[in-house]
Amino acid sequence: MTDGWRFSLKGSPRFYDDILRIIESDPGAEVYFGEALTYERGAAVALWRVRAGVFAWLPPLYDWWADQERIEPVRFTFHLYIPPELKYAALDLRDHSAAEVEAFIKRTAPRI
Repeated sequence: MTDGWRFSLKGSPRFYDDILRIIESDPGAEVYFGEALTYERGAAVALWRVRAGVFAWLPPLYDWWADQERIEPVRFTFHLYIPPELKYAALDLRDHSAAEVEAFIKRTAPRI
């Protein structure tokens, strides 16, 4: 990956492999570092550090997410982190559309 943006997502460890597959199904995006289970302030989370030049994977992520919440009785979310601030989330993806998240990343994330 030589052109794009760098950012992180955090979410439920239960869905680590699904999210990894969704992101990496797009040839213009890659997870360059991931943790299937880590702890943040006492809560279990999964971490995906992403480099993306395109965001065709975002709508499928939202579609998959909606399907999971129809299947399971538990609501969950993903948080977006923009380096160098990795302690506090920049966005809760639940509050924004895929297009809004893409625009925010392009406006605020560091270029690679």
